[in-house]
Amino acid sequence: MEAFFTPGHSAVLEEERAKDRGELRAVEDEAIREAVQRQIDCGLDVLTDGEFRRWMFMNSFYDAVDGVRTGKTVAFRNDRGEDVRLNIHEIVGRLAPIDSPGAREAAFMAEASAGHPFKVTFPAPSLFGHPFSYKPGVTSGYGSLEEFVGHAIRIERGLVADAISAGARYVQFDFPLYPYLVDPTWVERFEARGHRVADLVEAAIAADTAVLEGIPDDVTVALHICRGNYRSSWMCEGSLEPVAERVFGELPYDAFLVEWDDLGRDGGFEPVRFLRKGSTMVMGIVSTKTPSLEDEDELVRRMEQAASLAGGMDRLAISPQCGFASVMVGNEIDEDTQWRKLGLVARVADRLWG
Repeated sequence: MEAFFTPGHSAVLEEERAKDRGELRAVEDEAIREAVQRQIDCGLDVLTDGEFRRWMFMNSFYDAVDGVRTGKTVAFRNDRGEDVRLNIHEIVGRLAPIDSPGAREAAFMAEASAGHPFKVTFPAPSLFGHPFSYKPGVTSGYGSLEEFVGHAIRIERGLVADAISAGARYVQFDFPLYPYLVDPTWVERFEARGHRVADLVEAAIAADTAVLEGIPDDVTVALHICRGNYRSSWMCEGSLEPVAERVFGELPYDAFLVEWDDLGRDGGFEPVRFLRKGSTMVMGIVSTKTPSLEDEDELVRRMEQAASLAGGMDRLAISPQCGFASVMVGNEIDEDTQWRKLGLVARVADRLWG
């Protein structure tokens, strides 16, 4: 994959589209089949292709459109107090759909999963509404942030529909805006530029609702509330309490997957109490950022604590807090430990639900 991507690119751009991907695709196919079988052997209920075909997790969208470059740099934080830099997407023209990679992922997984449930992921549309994602003079083709977000949602609906037609029955939307809106550092930045957090919450709720239009009732839809995940670093901190009632009480998702691996950064489990009727809270309490293996009994205790807030263990599930590699450069954790952590998740689930 390093040979396929032009240095500095974190998405499939014009240079990559001009290349023959046949050799890389064969390697991806083999790696995905192996990972899928190991997930089955671990006893996981929902499988993934590991997003092995993507440079980063959002590329089911950004690999599918023209009008993007990847020269924008953002900073993550780690537990050593360092800034960790990453090149991400920047909109420089009116987006034009030119591909549907999520549909190819779904078609391959429909065969490779051997009948087991699997998911396909897309970026949460509220992230398109990040106030700093629209730059007058740079984001050409759009007169406002709102116009860009509306167009991006329409494109994503089409990409999701393609994936469903190709066999996806579980669609997950990743990294919504909400963790930014509870982080004091980010709130200060937004307010300094004249953005009211209440307005940003309202727009985020609207975006994450609008993208679900047209998805059949028999397709599971999930929202993964990530706080940033790159080389064992993160972007956002803070309790979800200020937005929990709106997010967990109003958004019509079947499942919410929430990072709670570090309660010092993430706040306590109290927001679980707002979980809407009929939805499941997937407790991301196993860290993908650190190699330390969690204690099984402690995980059970944490799940019991969350269940007391949610109204019962049947309203919960357990998972890792995020992926082990949200971009091509993974976290500071070796592959053997990753599989041990997935096995741990499965054992705790067996103890709690049989």
